[in-house]
Amino acid sequence: MLNLKICTQMNENPAVEKLMMLTGVLPIAIGSNWKDKYSRMKFTVAGVAILLTISLLSNAQEVTQKFQCASAKTRSSAKVTVADPAEENYDVKYLKFNMALTNQSVYIKGDVTTTAETVIPSFGIYVFELDSALVIDTVLVNGVMRPVVSTGNLHTVSLAAPLPVNTMFTVQVKYHGTPSLTGTIFTGASGINNLVSPSWGTKATFTLSESYHALEWWPCKQSLHDKIDSVDMWITVPDSMKAGSNGVLSAVTRTDSTHLRYEWKERFPIDYYLISLAIAPYIDYSYYMHFTGSTDSMLVQNYVYPNPLTLPYFKSVIDSTGMMVDYLSILYGRYPFWQEKYGHCMAPLGGGMEHQTMTTLGYFEGSVVAHELGHQWFGDNVTCGTWADIFMNEGLASYTEDIFIDHFRSHALFIDDMVSKQTDVLSVDTGSVFCDDTTSENRIFDSRLSYHKGACMLHMMRYVISNDSMFFHIYQTFQQSFRNSTATINDFKSSAKSIAGSIVNGMSLDTFFSQWAYGQGFPVYSIHWNQTGSDIALRLDQTTPVPVSVPFFTTPIDILLHSAGGDTVIRVMNNMPGQLYHFSWSKTMNSARLDPDHWLLYKLNLVTYDTTITSGVKELLPLPVKIYPNPTNENWTVEGVPANSTLTLTDVAGRVLWTGNNPKISSLIPAENLAKGLYMLTVTNSDGTVATYKLVKL
Repeated sequence: MLNLKICTQMNENPAVEKLMMLTGVLPIAIGSNWKDKYSRMKFTVAGVAILLTISLLSNAQEVTQKFQCASAKTRSSAKVTVADPAEENYDVKYLKFNMALTNQSVYIKGDVTTTAETVIPSFGIYVFELDSALVIDTVLVNGVMRPVVSTGNLHTVSLAAPLPVNTMFTVQVKYHGTPSLTGTIFTGASGINNLVSPSWGTKATFTLSESYHALEWWPCKQSLHDKIDSVDMWITVPDSMKAGSNGVLSAVTRTDSTHLRYEWKERFPIDYYLISLAIAPYIDYSYYMHFTGSTDSMLVQNYVYPNPLTLPYFKSVIDSTGMMVDYLSILYGRYPFWQEKYGHCMAPLGGGMEHQTMTTLGYFEGSVVAHELGHQWFGDNVTCGTWADIFMNEGLASYTEDIFIDHFRSHALFIDDMVSKQTDVLSVDTGSVFCDDTTSENRIFDSRLSYHKGACMLHMMRYVISNDSMFFHIYQTFQQSFRNSTATINDFKSSAKSIAGSIVNGMSLDTFFSQWAYGQGFPVYSIHWNQTGSDIALRLDQTTPVPVSVPFFTTPIDILLHSAGGDTVIRVMNNMPGQLYHFSWSKTMNSARLDPDHWLLYKLNLVTYDTTITSGVKELLPLPVKIYPNPTNENWTVEGVPANSTLTLTDVAGRVLWTGNNPKISSLIPAENLAKGLYMLTVTNSDGTVATYKLVKL
């Protein structure tokens, strides 16, 4: 889910942001816990944006009472998943919803049937969750009415007789009422909401169950690992409305002279919080997209506000959604729900929520669409195994934004966005990608850690691997291994190791994940360098701000040596504090720069010319080493390597294929019997200097 602070709903239409600037409204940021991915979104406490909002809200008096920028995913209560361990005694197989709602309130008339299978012997108690403000009319177990004992939101039904293990049964719950936690544009979204779009004037009822809020609108079991095999969602609404949901719209049935029933069916496994509905007087703007290299097509279905200005304003982004689906299918593997659809239901929220096959979206902007679309792979097809592993959803979706920017906009804008994320992560020393407090939704959806640091971690992993084909093959393998299921960060690491190897380009992936997924902080560098003739000595000093978590970050890093006569970039492995590197360079060096292409998370204290740094060796690693022919189909010749260096040839999985000690200035590396592809040559000088080079076999 992409979350913007709720006050950005005043700017859900970018035209409002332009109007704010034209009228001199002061853009300020309110609050410290961002849930959005766009720090460039504007916030306002005065002027036209507020006036537009007030004019469209019936409860305008709440402006002075409740004007706080609460996140759409931020609620005051802290909860844990599954309210009672007894809920894990059954496995949900199928849900049949029969709901009656309007776009005028969150009043629900509900009838939900759960088909489940017992997973313990002598199953005698059925436990489910439902907001205590909703009135339970009847509960039928296998068609027989049973009494309910309620304690708050938790409801217990005793069966007439215990059921054996692996027995299928049904529970039908009929209920009605208005949930207790009703969201407003000022206080944040709840499980079910009824709001007016400040920009487009449309009133909508929509659900937002992530992470613990499905119970606010339907009788459920909130367990991540118990995916529901299939769902039928029937929604009866006034015939001036449309109702959107997951899967395929199988029928629209008239139930009386003024009502229609929208009958949706989802036939892929789905997690409880991804089940959704949205109701408004939508127009249906849909089309079919086609997958590259295939005759297969897929419906892209969009429920858009009926305001005559809305569709023209967003049409170009909506039309490009099919291209995004196709491009991400090339990188990640075929869109997992292509046999159903992908689509959007507009709703008044400042961002989007990745409901399976039908994202609920506040507005159409390329990166927002890409984020929620990325979730269809990471979050929906494969869902985080626990809320502590939210990186599996939000980190991968956040990096999908940047993949979109790089391909559909420009590499320069891609770098700009990555630098913005890196800057945000580095603004605070502490915090890990792994969520250490799943009782706090503020922590689960912390944009700096779960979103931005997660995206930066993937960017660094891509750098370490240095092979996009392999990097995205990891994505594809992970999707296939855990499709229709859940996975943890460690599962993702295992997929990476299965493709790239335990050691990739000299970096242990176990160490990488330990540092960046579970550790806190980042490296803080200082560079001291000196040049004597063509001999360059450079010392890289590293400290960390949270040494109790990670005392030292092992990482490859690029160093740019700058000269008026031209620059050279060398990649080194930084695996010890105060590490000294030696180079031979005929140009006159005047400065050094770390990580010129912005791959890594780090801070740089200083770069200084230091005459006390000396090489201390006679033979230095020249820059660059000469390797030819490269590519080759027989042998590589390596020149310029100091005598007595160790040469190691590995494949991209880190397997050693050839080693040699170089007694001379040149060396011959056999390639004739190697398969076509990319290989890595590591040159280790006698003083410990290490450099890595890419070799290609034709």
